[in-house]
Amino acid sequence: MMKKTAGKFRWPWVFLIALSAVSAIMQAGQRILDQTVAVVGERAITASEVEEQIALEDLDREQPAERSAERYREVVERLIRLRLVQREMDLAGFVGATDAQVRQQMDFMRRQSGGESQLQQALANYGLSETILENFIRQQLDFQLFVGFRFRTGLVIPREEVEAYYATEFRSQLPAFSSPPPLDRVYEDLEAELVERRVDPLLNDWINRVRSQTRIMIVERSSASAGTESQ
Repeated sequence: MMKKTAGKFRWPWVFLIALSAVSAIMQAGQRILDQTVAVVGERAITASEVEEQIALEDLDREQPAERSAERYREVVERLIRLRLVQREMDLAGFVGATDAQVRQQMDFMRRQSGGESQLQQALANYGLSETILENFIRQQLDFQLFVGFRFRTGLVIPREEVEAYYATEFRSQLPAFSSPPPLDRVYEDLEAELVERRVDPLLNDWINRVRSQTRIMIVERSSASAGTESQ
């Protein structure tokens, strides 16, 4: 009787052990997929986030997917900069893009793609979903709004500088023998371009300063256990 009882309950235990082994393998695979590639303060950047960012950038540029080691490092660096800005946004209590602004940009993406079905097909081609795209758009809008609030507010380009830019650099970029448009017609565009030229170095200096005050660890792609740390 005892032998029958032992045999009767042997298989459930074997099944549970096998199930645990499969679960452990699946979890290990998930850890590999989502291993941490960088840490910015207390915010982690995972390998899957990097892969999504690469796919989103390729979708935006309508180019075939590129997975070189150099491209991977460049995307990790961009995500580090984004994490630094997001951290400062949280500390400042900055209110980002509204749902209406995100929907408006999504509608623009649909029109640009030729319609809903074409957008869905493009997303599928790059292994993306609409939710991932919406999150990406929200991040980009938040970044633009914060940079505008932080650096563009109160930044004024003197009219003399816009006129000088129009008379020299702008006109030199026009095709030969073509007549330039009147200054008043392109004034706002030229002014906006000059503002961006002022903002870019201000933004880079600010990010570098914030970076120097933040603990950042970058994990080498070849090994999750080896990493480099910067402050």
